[in-house]
Amino acid sequence: MKLRFGFLGLGAMGFSHVNSFAKLCADTVEIATVCSSNEANIKKVRDLAPNVRLFKDEAELIQSPLDAIIVSTPNFTHVSLALAILRAGKHLFLEKPCGITREECKKLLDASEKSDRIIMIGHELRYSPFFLKMKELVDAGEIGTPRMVWTREFRGPFQKKSQDWIQDSRRSGGMLVDKNCHHFDLMNWWVNSKPKRVAAFGGNAVNRVIEGADQVNDHSTVNFEYENGVRGTLQICMFALDFPQEDLEMGIVGDGGVLQTRISQIEILHWKRGTNRKEPAIHKVAAQFGEGWGNHLGFDEIHVEFVSCILEKRQPLTSVKNCLDATLLAIAAEESIKTQSMINLD
Repeated sequence: MKLRFGFLGLGAMGFSHVNSFAKLCADTVEIATVCSSNEANIKKVRDLAPNVRLFKDEAELIQSPLDAIIVSTPNFTHVSLALAILRAGKHLFLEKPCGITREECKKLLDASEKSDRIIMIGHELRYSPFFLKMKELVDAGEIGTPRMVWTREFRGPFQKKSQDWIQDSRRSGGMLVDKNCHHFDLMNWWVNSKPKRVAAFGGNAVNRVIEGADQVNDHSTVNFEYENGVRGTLQICMFALDFPQEDLEMGIVGDGGVLQTRISQIEILHWKRGTNRKEPAIHKVAAQFGEGWGNHLGFDEIHVEFVSCILEKRQPLTSVKNCLDATLLAIAAEESIKTQSMINLD
């Protein structure tokens, strides 16, 4: 018998999840129910799953006979829906971020620790062989002891969202929470430590969509430090290069070398101290971009892994416990910008 999946939210990301499960997991997953008012995407879902049941009320879908529910709703609804889903005894795939406040994050963590359900946070990048290769090289000592990490992304603005919720920091948590929790999560994972303190700067210079003080920032620089002494930095600009010219760059500096991504070519550049090489070694990784929203590396793999975790009764790599620190670091960075002060993470 197939696993019955329900979907809350059918925006671009929500439909991408439906599409991926339908194409990659058709032997094990039934697209059973959706809850959405997006008529265009409802029609697309019906083309994939003609017998899908449509709900207009989230609570009714949650209480319907399902094995798992995928949440792709606006950020400010994540935790309340997640708690209801876990109370109903369903497995949960929750889009990032884990919450938009510290209090929400704590509630989600507490609920996850009391639940025997599979709970996966949608940090798909961890599941790509490309970013996993970075982790393997660091863990193997290929750059010695890590000392610094960095992320640099100069790109175009956010895509349009329903009622512009992503542009309102009260509903999205802010640019760093919505966008960069992905990158904080990877850096946390690579250095295997908890963020300890952060100082960030940012503002809105170009991409003003809503009026008032709650418009999210469109550029920022973030400096942070881990409990193990590793230091990190993140630079993000949302009014720079447009797709496909934009390119994400991430890297790690150790006392024995450097790793740097070249994601557009799915390559990792690797310098080692003391080798006198003029050019870096290049690790070519057999990885692919997903078909879903954003075409992220790891997008296909995360859907297959969610099903496997349910069937094999094991918690995923992107559990709440493993991913929470990325969200908390992003929340603290947004607070640092607002208060113009360094924030300590407890």
